[in-house]
Amino acid sequence: MMHDHRRVTFERLASQYAEEQEKLKEQKKRRRKGLVRRMSVFGILMFAMFIFTVFTLHSQHTTIQQQEQQQEELDETLVYLQQEETDLREEIELLQDYDYIAEIARRDFFLTKPGETLFQLPRSSSD
Repeated sequence: MMHDHRRVTFERLASQYAEEQEKLKEQKKRRRKGLVRRMSVFGILMFAMFIFTVFTLHSQHTTIQQQEQQQEELDETLVYLQQEETDLREEIELLQDYDYIAEIARRDFFLTKPGETLFQLPRSSSD
């Protein structure tokens, strides 16, 4: 009978050890599931941040290109307006000269000085 008692004790110890090992396996499995979930959520968040960053950089790049193009157009306009200003200042200075005004009056309005005779020549076909 002593032999039976050892067997029961051994079986109980073996089954208790097996239960503890099973609990440890279940605990590891739950921890691993939790880790996989956390890593998945972290990965999704990182991917979302990456997409947001790429979208933001693309948007800023497009805006910068548009502003550079607008800057080039404005620079060209500025150069044109500065040249026009120079031309107008020269015109203002020339309009202070009586001889220049008389030349314009003769050319554009066919006016003459007293005692002058105006001869109008036919325009050539090449003009």
